[in-house]
Amino acid sequence: MSCELCGKPIVGKPVRVWIEGSQLMVCPQCSRYGSIVRPKATTRPKQIAKRRELSMGLESTVLVSNYNVLIRQARENMGLTQADLAMLIGEKESIVRRLESGRMAPTLELAKKIEKVLKIRLYEEIRQEQELPKPQGLQLTLGDVAVIKERNK
Repeated sequence: MSCELCGKPIVGKPVRVWIEGSQLMVCPQCSRYGSIVRPKATTRPKQIAKRRELSMGLESTVLVSNYNVLIRQARENMGLTQADLAMLIGEKESIVRRLESGRMAPTLELAKKIEKVLKIRLYEEIRQEQELPKPQGLQLTLGDVAVIKERNK
């Protein structure tokens, strides 16, 4: 691991410091330029942290482009009127009319109700794969571009 301020390899344990409003991992020599960050004691259960990590993943849900046609065809195949569908999902008939005409996109909650009643999929999950950047021989560090001032103690 290299120092984010001077770029030298860190020998020993890196130090996390606040410098000019940014948190950096630096070598012990550069730690004098900032305030050392003290780790906070967490009282939250680990399960909550895992859920948060899962939600920040690279998956997202996207509304299918032909949702209005899917809704209309599925409703007609089941022999339902717009009023019948509205009653089954607990919405107004005008909402169903706007959905089928494409003037309104369903929210995730409304789409789940429609999917359950009509047995169709309106939202699909998109999985994005990201390539990790390859380490380069020479990297620019913050110390290369910042003017370092001595901290008053």
